[in-house]
Parts: sequence; structure tokens; C-alpha cells
Amino acid sequence: MRHIEQKYGIIGASEEIKQVIRIIEQVAPSNISILIYGESGVGKELVAKALHDLSLRKHGPYLIVNCGAIPSGTIESEFFGHKRGSYTGAVEDRKGFFETADKGTIVLDEIGELPLEMQVKLLRTLEQGDITRVGESTSRKVNVRVIGATNRELPGEVQAGRFRQDLYFRLKTIMIRIPPLREHKNDIPMLAEYFMMQYADEHNVAYKPITPQAMNLLMEASWEGNVRELKNFVQSVFVLENGKMISAEIVSQHLGSSEEKYYYDTRFPVRVNKETDQVERELILRQLFLIRQDVEEIKQKLAPININDEVTLNKMKDISRYIKQSDMDDINIDLQQDDRTMQEIERDTILKTMEKYYGSKRKTAQALGMSERTLYRKIKEYNLQD
Repeated sequence: MRHIEQKYGIIGASEEIKQVIRIIEQVAPSNISILIYGESGVGKELVAKALHDLSLRKHGPYLIVNCGAIPSGTIESEFFGHKRGSYTGAVEDRKGFFETADKGTIVLDEIGELPLEMQVKLLRTLEQGDITRVGESTSRKVNVRVIGATNRELPGEVQAGRFRQDLYFRLKTIMIRIPPLREHKNDIPMLAEYFMMQYADEHNVAYKPITPQAMNLLMEASWEGNVRELKNFVQSVFVLENGKMISAEIVSQHLGSSEEKYYYDTRFPVRVNKETDQVERELILRQLFLIRQDVEEIKQKLAPININDEVTLNKMKDISRYIKQSDMDDINIDLQQDDRTMQEIERDTILKTMEKYYGSKRKTAQALGMSERTLYRKIKEYNLQD
């Protein structure tokens, strides 16, 4: 078992990673805004958390906002809050993200997806240190450090007119670029073993090492999804192989031929370029896997509840019975127990995923491991148009 070198939760011994850590340590104590740039899956959230933890604001709030997941019609209210009666549904005064994060740090993830009109208001807040709630005419001072994170090439977005140049210049005073995994492949063995040990500890199972030959195959793979894809691959192979030692044969089998391309969800892998029925089966397995995770979340939420009401107690008992019936040791359950057809399950999976990402076709396609063209075809096939 190799020594795992990590600092501030960032794993790696390569010079590329050490350089990122040096920059974090240099700029964290300041109050200046920072822009973190890197491809999807490189670990931008770890860098943002390290910046907060090493700053003078470490005891203040730490708030992460996914800019791409907020509907454009409510984004100003979400950011800056609103006054009671300012619009239909505003039944009380409400703080926004910036007031909530006062004296702390706010991370604007996917900042490149902010609407242009919101970019103007954000620039004002960065420059003047105040916000105005929706429905109010007076401003309020806020003391917030802003960290932007994006996987988009913002200079190109500026040139295309989708991102304001003045906001870009304001954010990029200090820019931290996180290298993709292909630029520091020497860290792959350390990362892979860490993820295996992490999974074994969390699920109380025996740790089985990865053979040197298998590790060589991992180092040769492209990992377009970067560290996130590597983590999902290693842990899912461990699960699917029932905790066997990961050999070169197993890795080769799961990686497939060089012509195949893999897309990994943040929680469960789905491989494309297969026969249609196999893709459909994997979509079903994905749904069952997510159901299992939802069951675990319900368990965790039930644990701290103090039940005083008899009606509530009866409801909790019913839920507990459901959990015991639904708690799966693995995902190899009898699919015939589901009365729905495979097409119906696929349709429901697509619909729920679209709802989760507020109708974003791009994010839905990425989460389901399919191309946007395939997603649009499925939407038309299942009559899921808006």
C-alpha cells in the first residue's frame, strides 16, 4: 500500500499539484476575489474549500452556489433576497445568498452560466460591496469574499458576447488553473488507491489492492472526466467485481476497446456505444442504484428526529418498514418485479433527471451518459417536450 500524499484534501505528489497548493497558500489570506478554472472533474470545489479554510474568514459562512442550476426568473432573488410582496409568492422578507454568506465566502460554481443581466448586478456587488433586495430601493452592505469557478474558457465567452469583459477582468485578478488529470498522470496510482481505501472504509469491506499491471492500464487511459471519472470508475469496478482484487484483466474488461467512449455520472457509470437493449438495462441499473442512495439518505434523516406526535410516529414506522423492504445489498435484484416496461422506466429516468437539472438538456445528457442528440431523440420519442 503506497503512501497517500494529500494537503487540504487535495491528493497528489506531482509538481503540477504542488504548484496549485503553493498558489492557494499564497492567496488564501487575502480578501481578493479569485477565479478557479479547470475542466469538469478536476476538483475545483476542493481548491475553493482550501481557500476558505486558510483565510481569515474560516470561521464564517461557506456557501457554494451552482449558477447553472438556478432558473433565470428567480436568480436575482436567490442571490440578493427579496422584500415581502415584491412579487407573487414573496410572502415574507428573505435573505439571499450574499447576505447569508456575510463575513464568509461564497463560491459561484459554473459562473460562466450566469445570465448577462445578472453579471451586471454581480459586478456592482464586487466593486461596491453592497446588494439590493428585490422590491427594495435601499442597498445593504455585505462583506463577502467571492470565488468563481468555471470549466468554460471565459475569454472565448467574452469574445462571443456571453460573458461581460469587465466582470471577467474583475474576477481574474488571481486565477488558479487546475490541471487536467492527463497532465499529471503520475498521481493516478495514488488517487486510485485512495479512492479504493475510501470506499472500503465507508462501506466496512476489505480493501483489495490494484495490481501493478492494472495500474499501468489506468495510467494509460485518457480520463476525459478527470479525477471524478477515475474515482467513479475505480469504485464502481470494485462494487461490480464484488470486492475482488483489481487485475489488469478486470480493468481492461471495464475500460473496453479504445474505440468505445465512456461517460460517467457522478454516482454511477453508464457506458455508451453498446447495443440498445444493454444501454436500457444499464439505465435501469442506474435508477436502482440511485434508489438505494435515496434510501440511505432517508435513513440518515430519520436518525436525529425526535418524535413526540403519535401520528408522526406511525408514519415513521411505515417508512422504516419500507426501508427494511427496500434496503438492497446489491443492485442485482429481479427486474421483473417492476410492472413498468423498460421504455417506461427509461422515460421516467429521463424525466426525473431533466427536473433535477431544471430542464437543462446538456446537463441531463451528461448525467445520463448519452449524447445530446440521443437525448433529444428520446425526448421526442417519449413526448417530453415542454
